[in-house]
Amino acid sequence: MVIVAGFLMFTVSVYASEGIISPIPDPTPIIAPLINKKPLVSFSDLLNAIPDAGGSVLGATSTATLSAILTPTPTATPEITPTPTQGIRTAKKRAMTITLLGDSMMDTLGPIGGGLASRLNAVYPNATFTIINHGVGAENIDSGLRRLTNGYSYLGLGRNSVISEKPDIIVIESFGYNPYPLPDINDALTTHWLRMAAIVDTIHQQSPETKIVMAATIAPNWDVFGDGAPFINFSPEHKRTKVEEIKKYIENTIAFAKSQGLPLADAYHPSLDTTGNGKLTYINAGDHIHYSDAGRGLFSQIIANTLISNRLLE
Repeated sequence: MVIVAGFLMFTVSVYASEGIISPIPDPTPIIAPLINKKPLVSFSDLLNAIPDAGGSVLGATSTATLSAILTPTPTATPEITPTPTQGIRTAKKRAMTITLLGDSMMDTLGPIGGGLASRLNAVYPNATFTIINHGVGAENIDSGLRRLTNGYSYLGLGRNSVISEKPDIIVIESFGYNPYPLPDINDALTTHWLRMAAIVDTIHQQSPETKIVMAATIAPNWDVFGDGAPFINFSPEHKRTKVEEIKKYIENTIAFAKSQGLPLADAYHPSLDTTGNGKLTYINAGDHIHYSDAGRGLFSQIIANTLISNRLLE
C-alpha cells in the first residue's frame, strides 16, 4: 500500500526545481524560512538572469514549456532490481514513515520518491509506507538543517518541520548540487561536513528513535551540464568546473557516511562511466541536470535496497 504525503503536485515540484540549483547564503538563523521567493543563481554571470513574473519561481511559463524541459531520456536502461535473496520480510510496524531531505535532487524524485513505497512493499507487504519529500530546490545544506526543527513554506505551501512528523527513517541527500559560495573549496567542504554532523546530531537528540540514511545522488555530466535549462549557458570550461565541484560534495557525503558508520544509499558510483563522468542515461534530456526516468528509478531503487539490506524496517 502506498501513501503519498508530499503535498506538491509532481509536475509543479519538478518544474520548481529546474534551473534553481544554487545556494542561497544564510548568514543568520531563520525561524520559519520562506522558500517561495525568486531563487538566486550562484553562477556569478547569471545572478540577475531570472526575472520576477507574477510570483512565478522561474518567471512566466506554461505546461508546454514544462513538457519540453522534462522530456524523458529515450534510451533508458533497466533499473537496479532488488537482490534475489531479499524474499518476503515482515516490517516491525504496520505503518512506517520515510522522509526524504535534500535539495532539488530530492525534490525531483517526486512526492512518492520515485515509487519508493511500492519498491518496499514488494519486500514488506505487511506494512504501509508513507513517503514525505522535504526536498527544496535552490537550497544548500544550511536550509536542510533548519528544516529539521522549523516549519517553512515552499512554493506557497506551508510545511511542517521534518522532526515534528516523527519519521521512522530520514534519508539525507548530499545537497551537492547547491555548494557553498566560498572561494576555498577545502573550507567549503569542511563546512559541509560539519553541517552533516549537525543534522545527524539534531536527529539523534530530538528524535532518537529515527534511523538515518545518507544518500549520494547521481553524478553530473561535464559535457552537457545545464544544456537546455532556463537561463543557463555554460562554456565547456565552466561545465567542467561546476561538475567537478558538485562531485566533491557528493564524495564528501560518501566519506562522511563511512566515517560515521551510517547506511549509505549510493547512486553516485553506479551513475559514473569509466572516465568518471556522469552517465547520460540517468540525466534528464531537457535540462541535463536532474533525473531522467531511469535516473529517478536508479536512485529510488538504491534507497530501497539500502533500507532492506540494512534491515532498517525490521
